[in-house]
Order: sequence, then structure tokens, then C-alpha cells
Amino acid sequence: MALLEEAAAEGQSAHEVLGDDIPGFCTALTGGTGARTYRDRWRDQLNRTVARKLARLES
Repeated sequence: MALLEEAAAEGQSAHEVLGDDIPGFCTALTGGTGARTYRDRWRDQLNRTVARKLARLES
């Protein structure tokens, strides 16, 4: 899981990456019906990371 490896390298916890819906993440990862995809979660994480880094630059 590159997403979790990258997050760990940045000092983020699994909870920060996966959010409160751990079962939903697992369902999406295994391709469950109606679940958000791994790509959707990765995109959300990427957006949060970019926003956090941009906020640091503005300070």
C-alpha cells in the first residue's frame, strides 16, 4: 500500500489517512459494491496533504 507507506514517511497516522470509516476503506479496497474506490481515498488524502503544505507556505 503506497498510500500508507507515504503517509508513514510523512509522520501521519493510519487514522489520519483512512479516516473514521475503516470498514468503508476496506470495502473500497476489495472492490465492494457502492464503495468509494481506493483512488477516491488517495485523491482526498493528496488534496489534504497539498492543502496542509500550502498553508505552511502562507504562514
